[in-house]
Amino acid sequence: MPESVQTTIEGMTAELETLRRVNGELLAKSATRKGRIGELETSVTELQSKLSEAQNALRQTIIEAPLKAMASDMSNAPELWLEQFNKAYRLEEVNGKLTLQTTDGTTVLKGDVPVPFERNALVALLTTGDDAQARMFKSITVVSRASGASGQHRSGNRTSKPGREPKPQFGLR
Repeated sequence: MPESVQTTIEGMTAELETLRRVNGELLAKSATRKGRIGELETSVTELQSKLSEAQNALRQTIIEAPLKAMASDMSNAPELWLEQFNKAYRLEEVNGKLTLQTTDGTTVLKGDVPVPFERNALVALLTTGDDAQARMFKSITVVSRASGASGQHRSGNRTSKPGREPKPQFGLR
């Protein structure tokens, strides 16, 4: 073989060896990167589950607990009250304030003002009207928690006894 062909073959062989070495290095880097991607995907999944748990705990603390307390305050059947409330409304935190919204996410307004998350405002909103929803809330909502006992003296010493009025006599006996 002529020397130029031999030199060309040796050059090509050296270049082929260099290409094989570089290819092996790239394959090793690729495998390392695939392993790292798998680790990162696992980490992302763990972090997303922790985020979900944190969001649920935050929602329980900020929204669900006050809503359950309000239901207990407003009704003798708080579970039923919550069930009916959640059919038409939801409570969300907007700009650090609890905001009453419809199920489609629009803020509930009375006039041009959002309905505050307060007992009296909710009673007025839920029990006003003659529709089925208002009738339901009228039956399960305690409008006033006053017992009526504050006007009586409870010491047991009555100053006067309730009087009995004489029954009318019609002369039939």
